[in-house]
Amino acid sequence: MPKKTKQAMDFNIDLTEFPSAVHRSIYSRARLMLPLSLTLDAVADSAMRKSCTELHGFVTSMLSDMYDNPDAYFLPVMKLEEYTKGRDLLELKRESPPKFKEIVTQTHLAAGRYMDLIWWIGDKGTIDGGAFMISAERLKEIGKRIKTSASPISLEKRLEALSRIGFVMETLPKNKFCFISQNYPDMFPALHALRNDFSMFDFRNMKTPLKPTHEEFFYTLNTKQRELAYELHNFAMERKMRMSTNANWGVLYHHKSKHVMTIRAGDDISRFLGVRVIGKDSKEAHTQIDKYIGKESADFKKQVINHLSGCDANTCLNCSTYSSGNYVTVLGKRHQMCGTGVIGFDWRDPVPADMKMIKRLIEIRCQMIDDAQSAKKAK
Repeated sequence: MPKKTKQAMDFNIDLTEFPSAVHRSIYSRARLMLPLSLTLDAVADSAMRKSCTELHGFVTSMLSDMYDNPDAYFLPVMKLEEYTKGRDLLELKRESPPKFKEIVTQTHLAAGRYMDLIWWIGDKGTIDGGAFMISAERLKEIGKRIKTSASPISLEKRLEALSRIGFVMETLPKNKFCFISQNYPDMFPALHALRNDFSMFDFRNMKTPLKPTHEEFFYTLNTKQRELAYELHNFAMERKMRMSTNANWGVLYHHKSKHVMTIRAGDDISRFLGVRVIGKDSKEAHTQIDKYIGKESADFKKQVINHLSGCDANTCLNCSTYSSGNYVTVLGKRHQMCGTGVIGFDWRDPVPADMKMIKRLIEIRCQMIDDAQSAKKAK
């Protein structure tokens, strides 16, 4: 029997502490979803509007039940915490890279793979007379994709978990299967139609891909993160920078057609405010950085060097164990870059005290662009 529908968790509230890393992953995935108030007006057909509402409700209900009952979804609750035992993640990565990658990835994909499963079912199935059908061949294909070393939960177990919220599969003759959502029976047309932006549930994308606006990226952040994002956004707009959005990278800001800054609102795994200010993107990048930032105060230079971007295997949790990037010397410090010659400065969840430094770096980057263009015209 399906689990009785209860009041879903309000994922719009700002949470900063969680029972486990798995709970954080579930919360972050839910925060990525845009509210119906931002996207539903673009859907003109009344039946499709109802379907979109039910699909949004189904996924919210699934993530809410998953947050309250992660064991019922076979998720690796506390596995990361038991592995780390309070130790530094970088230390564990250096000690046993394969084990570190396995456990961290399983934790990060806890909610995401269920989202993938729902999307694959919607993509591979067909609507036939009000029923949502899928062939045995397609279902087998999904089964092979859904169970991996990074997420070792079988299709059978995942469907067992989803039956808690009334999402069930029935076996039919001729090697066909039918999916039913007992609590949200009209969700399937929207599920089948929403192929361009399933992670954010932007129903404006059902027919034509549409990039999210900066407001929609910032919406997924918590209140404090959002305030800082808008502070930097307004700073850039006051300087008449050109803004664009990219579904993968966030909000990009340009001065005279040159990239200055990117603001990110996390990724599919977690919600965070990410800020990168570009330093220089040429072979002479390190000398240019030294020339401009070298004029700043000793304290500024000491602080900014800690945010120099790159892919040092000793300090990066996201890259592979060994980086193939070139080494550069910036402000007297040898640093390994991430494959390219781009030098930038990165913050993950900056605090108000960081704003002055970030804004100053933006000003320096703009001055570098102005000087380079002036020198080019003078030739």
